[in-house]
Amino acid sequence: MKPPATPADPARRLFLRRVAQVAGASALAACTPRAPGVADAAPSVAPTLPPPPGDAGPAGLPDGLDRTHFHVHNEGPLSLETRRGAHGRGLLTPNDRFFVRNNLPRPAASILDDRDAWAVAFEGVAKPRTVTLAELKTLGVATEAVTLQCSGNGRAFFAHGPSGSPWATGAAGCAIWTGVRLRDVWAHLGGVLPEARYLTATGGELLPEGVDRDTVVVERSVPVEKGLADALLAWEMNGAPIPLTHGGPLRLIVPGYFGVNHIKYVRRIGATVDQTNAKIQKKGYRFRPIGEGSSDTHPSMWRMPVKSWLNGPGTDGHTVPAGKVVFYGVALSGERGVESVEVSVDGGETWAPATLEGPSLGPNAWRAFSFSTTLAEGRHTLHTRATDTAGEQQPRDRVENERGYGHNGWLDHGLAVVVTATREALPEEPAAAVPAGPKGPVTLSEAGERGKEVFLAQAEPSCGVCHTLADAGTKGAVGPNLDALAPELGRVESAVTNGVGARPGFGGRLRPEQIRDVATYVAESTGG
Repeated sequence: MKPPATPADPARRLFLRRVAQVAGASALAACTPRAPGVADAAPSVAPTLPPPPGDAGPAGLPDGLDRTHFHVHNEGPLSLETRRGAHGRGLLTPNDRFFVRNNLPRPAASILDDRDAWAVAFEGVAKPRTVTLAELKTLGVATEAVTLQCSGNGRAFFAHGPSGSPWATGAAGCAIWTGVRLRDVWAHLGGVLPEARYLTATGGELLPEGVDRDTVVVERSVPVEKGLADALLAWEMNGAPIPLTHGGPLRLIVPGYFGVNHIKYVRRIGATVDQTNAKIQKKGYRFRPIGEGSSDTHPSMWRMPVKSWLNGPGTDGHTVPAGKVVFYGVALSGERGVESVEVSVDGGETWAPATLEGPSLGPNAWRAFSFSTTLAEGRHTLHTRATDTAGEQQPRDRVENERGYGHNGWLDHGLAVVVTATREALPEEPAAAVPAGPKGPVTLSEAGERGKEVFLAQAEPSCGVCHTLADAGTKGAVGPNLDALAPELGRVESAVTNGVGARPGFGGRLRPEQIRDVATYVAESTGG
């Protein structure tokens, strides 16, 4: 996809040149606060991010997931970031430590009772019809190692606090996916129609009543050539049936592309002339300058650029003993694979080669690497810089953009460690309990009272259709529980204006003062 025409402004030209790294070669979790401790500008030494708030809660996570492996940004819909030290040193991410990002609540677990009965409607082919998973399994078997990464991985480092889950490094994982190549299914159905330009896939989540379909449906379009090249309809993840949390019984895998394109619970595959009009495609997941409204002229989040980071040791509150230390990490570049990784212990002044570990699992899997060095007692920060097989090198800095997407700058992703004479545990950041909302009657300001009216009656659709809020008497299931999140005013204002992921924004439907009022109401009624 080509970026829009370049305006005369030099800063804008620079922005668009950097955009090409993210897309041309190529989720109201919105209310979750940005991780504390992130500097207002790229520091010379990367900050150590404490665990984001929201990690504690009385209820267990679905599919038996252990919350100690995750930063729990949101539980409805799920937003789970793998802790930096929980990835391990290997090539693959275990299913029970793989990050989770849902734009809508998961379907009922009963859809897994008879996996083979799951049916997908195929359109835009010579012989359009519905095909069951049982039939798909007769059309061939393909297996590929693919890294999935949320478009916003690294968002926590942006100074302007973009809405969305404040991922640092953990919204990524690599797994072996087994299924059938989409091109083989299309061939079985007579081939795609010649006018088709896009592969458009639709998820099987239930949509809330009273909300326009296109504002919330999880439906994405990618170039049809990508679908013909290597897209996969997968039913296994790391050798086991795909768990519901990760998109079972059937998930579209688009190797080398950002996670939003890997549609879970896929119910429809269309070879289409145009991109879908769904908000998550038309305006969502678009790479745009800060302060600029989103449109389909902005590049979509497709191919992942080259990126790397260290996962340990020295994370999650642990120190590193002085002397020889072997660090480990991962590097990726969508569709290309990684040629080499370098490590710096002096802020990027000098670089030394890291060792690529294990076999290459292909251009769409990440590479594990290690780096051995000797460190004296004190505080040290290590940075990594990857180069892919096309010669593209990981840049130093992030590209500022409205939603905090596509961050692959090496400076922010540095690993800060504390080296001591003997190994010891640093005091852990206390896990923040999920607040239950204010106790007793809520006292609202005049702005809060006006905002309550907007929340209940003036927004279209009503905010209560999606969100639970005790003071308003609403129990929506699609968006996060606002009583549990207790979001601060600015975060709500940004989310209501812009929307998040598949959820719509109200910037074009409510006046700025109305948005401010409803943000005030949510903050006051939840104690945010």
